[in-house]
Amino acid sequence: MWQQGLDRKLVRKLIKIYAQEDNWHELDYQTGNLGYGWIHYGLIRIIKPDRVLVIGSRYGFIPAVCALACKDNRIGKIDFVDAGYDQSKEPQDKNHWGGIGFWKKTDIKKHFNKLDLSDYINFYLMTSVEFARKNIKRRWGYIYLDGDHSYNGVRSDYRQFWPKLKKKGYLAFHDIYTDKVGGLNYGVKKFWQEKKKSKRYNLIEFPGKYGLGIIHKL
Repeated sequence: MWQQGLDRKLVRKLIKIYAQEDNWHELDYQTGNLGYGWIHYGLIRIIKPDRVLVIGSRYGFIPAVCALACKDNRIGKIDFVDAGYDQSKEPQDKNHWGGIGFWKKTDIKKHFNKLDLSDYINFYLMTSVEFARKNIKRRWGYIYLDGDHSYNGVRSDYRQFWPKLKKKGYLAFHDIYTDKVGGLNYGVKKFWQEKKKSKRYNLIEFPGKYGLGIIHKL
């Protein structure tokens, strides 16, 4: 069933299902505020990409928001990539911080069909490196990076996917203000600051506790 637009009831349902107790995106369940989600939804509604790439999500908030925008556009598919790591069980992978193993124990189609979104999402249980190797020729109009939060990890994801972003497309980074969480040093902030200093990019920066940064590819 196609439904256009976002009302408060739908927004609250989206937050409850796909963000759950997490609030890394400046959300407000009570007022029906998607926080950073509005940015992704709005940009996708405007540029109408035929393909969107999302790297990393704890419960599926950003993939769901992007899929809803594609649904309302009546065009577009989401490639959602997550390795499904559980930090408490797989401490050997020290860079995929915050993982809870959700995607290894979840019925993906059923999960996203709670808002009739599964037809708009292709899910890949693998690392971004593995995904890039298997999709060498694919290109995207909108890319969101929120996977490996180490400096080397985010730099690697940028180098892999920036060349695959279409002209006039947007690439978004979550956690551009984050220094430490749980005693871990996040590297996205350092990488983002380097991009700002280079003055080679058209950057858009959104405030908040964790921060959202977007590069427009001219």
